[in-house]
Amino acid sequence: MTQKVELTVHQCECDICITRADPETARHHQEMNLFLGRLNEPQRRWYVGLTSQKPGSPSDRELSKITGLDENTIRKEGRRELDAGLADLPPDRQMS
Repeated sequence: MTQKVELTVHQCECDICITRADPETARHHQEMNLFLGRLNEPQRRWYVGLTSQKPGSPSDRELSKITGLDENTIRKEGRRELDAGLADLPPDRQMS
């Protein structure tokens, strides 16, 4: 018998989602949070850290509102771990 796992999805707290000003952006944020909810904690840091480096991406503060991750987690952990090179990290190892 398979156990059903309860998935908690962060609700975006950015101004766009709160005011429902742009349904397409709100849908993108909801999809992002649904995806993040299926990742483990290091993978969430890496995904948001990678997203934060893309041209035109939201600021760390906005990404924090969107994803629920702390700004310092995005900046100091997510990007730092990416900069250190995940290629040398065994796939089953999780950095803390």
